[in-house]
Amino acid sequence: MYEYIKGKLIEVDTQRAIIDVNGVGYKVFIPASIYQDLIDKDQITLHTSYIVKEDSQTLFGFLTKLQRNVFEMLTTVSGIGAKTAVLLLGHLEIDNLHIAIQNADIRLISKVPGIGKKTAERLILELRDKFKKINQKYSDTNLDKKTTIASDAIAALMNLGYNPSQAQKAVKSAIQDLDEPDLSSLITKALRSI
Repeated sequence: MYEYIKGKLIEVDTQRAIIDVNGVGYKVFIPASIYQDLIDKDQITLHTSYIVKEDSQTLFGFLTKLQRNVFEMLTTVSGIGAKTAVLLLGHLEIDNLHIAIQNADIRLISKVPGIGKKTAERLILELRDKFKKINQKYSDTNLDKKTTIASDAIAALMNLGYNPSQAQKAVKSAIQDLDEPDLSSLITKALRSI
């Protein structure tokens, strides 16, 4: 129903943003991962997904159409509601979620709060082929070695007790400095930046 919302950012935290559009304040739920991108903005545009239930109407907002499309795809999985889907996107970047699904990495997916082993297995089973439909970037041929190593490094850092967003930021920063990264050098460099 609503494609996007554009207006003045009044307030934001890791769960929601309040946006003023011509004097009307809209509460839009967001993934925690986009909070840092919004924090110092005055005017923002969020691509939205409008969820209507028997007892509520909720607006979810994302920085890109791809994030919104992945969110809507996640909500098609049995047992995954909108709040769990936004949690998933708040803890795992889309590329890492895709790699975890393609590699059947149940441990990485089940590290997200609210996702148990059975739900992670269901996600993998139901979404393995759907990623290809939302963006050509996610075809099997586009999964390069660097991306796979990055995903493994993130999983390793999470197993060491770091939260998903810390692990992703550290690996993302470390991989840019390495020409031909191998897993151990990437993990070592990422640990130094945390």
